[in-house]
Amino acid sequence: MARSFAEFGRLPEGPPSEVDMGELVRYTARSSVPPGIALDLQIDENLPRVYGHNGALAGALSNVLLNAVDASGQNGHITVKASVARIGGRDAVRISVADDGKGIAAENLATIWEPYVTNKPGGTGLGLAIARQAVWAHDGTVNATSTLGKGTEIQFTIPANGAGAERID
Repeated sequence: MARSFAEFGRLPEGPPSEVDMGELVRYTARSSVPPGIALDLQIDENLPRVYGHNGALAGALSNVLLNAVDASGQNGHITVKASVARIGGRDAVRISVADDGKGIAAENLATIWEPYVTNKPGGTGLGLAIARQAVWAHDGTVNATSTLGKGTEIQFTIPANGAGAERID
């Protein structure tokens, strides 16, 4: 918990670099979703590369996937999509994680990104807050939709030249 709190709101040290988002999504999904839970990966072939911090983006996606795993249960189904998008007139990547879990009540949906908000016993309530901060640090957006009894979908949209970094070629 102390480590999560210390990481809250900051990117890793070091310069940003080009991130192959297809590879990041594929690897993070396969390493975060345990066997027994159905995983459907739908990754566009021509995703733009994102200029940013691989570790922060993978950590954000992992936090969302782990929540989806918890919500889905042992026989759940998780769909992860990575597709070409546009944000603010720029090329971007949209990552969507949808589960068939219990869902989130409408009155609680607006607070899921806030620090220390959790419905999990023993949870810190920092996972989605850290994920949102990492996406925001890459000039991206976050969105969540949910239906009780049917599941939740979390979306990140990250511009190809995120992290507020200047490219030096």
